[in-house]
Amino acid sequence: MKVQFSGFRPSLVVLQVGDRDDSNLYISTKLKAAAEIGIDAKHVRLPNSATQDEVLHSIMSVNENQTVHGLIVQLPLDAVNHINSELVTNAVSPEKDVDGLSCINAGKLSRGDLNV
Repeated sequence: MKVQFSGFRPSLVVLQVGDRDDSNLYISTKLKAAAEIGIDAKHVRLPNSATQDEVLHSIMSVNENQTVHGLIVQLPLDAVNHINSELVTNAVSPEKDVDGLSCINAGKLSRGDLNV
């Protein structure tokens, strides 16, 4: 792939709400694995006081950022405010939905439709 797409370096954002120890460990593992295979990975942490609108705004910013190729929303969302996790996962652009949790990607996966 490096030869075919010389100069291309994929970029990933992991979005976390709150500061759960188990999520932190999982994210650090993801970031390390990404670095090992040449993916630029960034951890974006929102405070546990983040609102649903703030989370959705962060997702939309990543969706619109052409330099970011993938987005993972770390679940569970560790927020003091109610945040609808289904709304959040469906806000992720299907093209950037690394975990495949959006309704569109989950539906495609359940049908065996693995075409991009």
